[in-house]
Amino acid sequence: MLVKLANAPVSWGVDYADDPKNPAWPRVMDEISAAGYGYTELGPYGYYPTDPGVLRPEFDRRSLTVIAGFVFQDLHSPEKAESVLDVADRTARLLAAAGGKYLVTIDHISPERMNTAGRRDLAQPIGAYRLDHLVGLIDRIADLALAHGVMPVIHQHAGCYIEFEDEIETVLDRLDPSRVGICIDTGHMAYAGIDPVAFYRRHARRVRYFHFKDIDPVVHKRVLADQIPFLTAIEQKIFCPLGKGVVDWSGLATALRETGYDGAATVEQDIDPTISLNPADDARASLAYLRSVGF
Repeated sequence: MLVKLANAPVSWGVDYADDPKNPAWPRVMDEISAAGYGYTELGPYGYYPTDPGVLRPEFDRRSLTVIAGFVFQDLHSPEKAESVLDVADRTARLLAAAGGKYLVTIDHISPERMNTAGRRDLAQPIGAYRLDHLVGLIDRIADLALAHGVMPVIHQHAGCYIEFEDEIETVLDRLDPSRVGICIDTGHMAYAGIDPVAFYRRHARRVRYFHFKDIDPVVHKRVLADQIPFLTAIEQKIFCPLGKGVVDWSGLATALRETGYDGAATVEQDIDPTISLNPADDARASLAYLRSVGF
């Protein structure tokens, strides 16, 4: 099986380019490469250098190839549409210039949904008007990505308005499968009670890309029972190195082999950078685990 395995700045706690808690970007690049990965993501636009003439040599020097970038914005907020499209356009342009293949589109977490993450019974629905806006905006982002030769993929995420299985299925049904693919995030699916292996088998022809994550079952059970908000769950280390959580990695490896998947997957471990963790060691351990089960 030829899955290109990457890691990304998010595993070092980098979710926003301007967060003062972020580690220095040269360190993150160095540690991704030293952990054994040949591929990486851009991270949030503006974290890595945005001049392709500066960025590409930095990746080349570390033998890293860019595989994807992401748009993590308020897709559900009509008043923010133009700023979302601006970020998407800049990200797609940089991604294309850096040689990346996928633009991952993710609805941003919102306070009302973050507080009910993982709990379908408590989650506030998006409503028809905002759903129409969200689907239309994803289509417009797809236009931008395709214009730059980049494949747009939609990503379900805990604590946002595309979280649960019925929500992602509704959005997928309204998007053209020849234009918008799927990025399965195994950890966020597990968080929301979705079996990522079964979901992949149903949608294999549309899945272009993966984020490989895992969640700690003990923390997950407590988070759901106590209605712990999403960001607090991250602080409580709900995301763990691959193979230490609930995801059926052997089952996923089998499914990918049987369907001939030959794309890419980025290993991610959402963390709070203020908590004393060692992302480089976790990245190395996750890669070793994936190799041990046939990736």
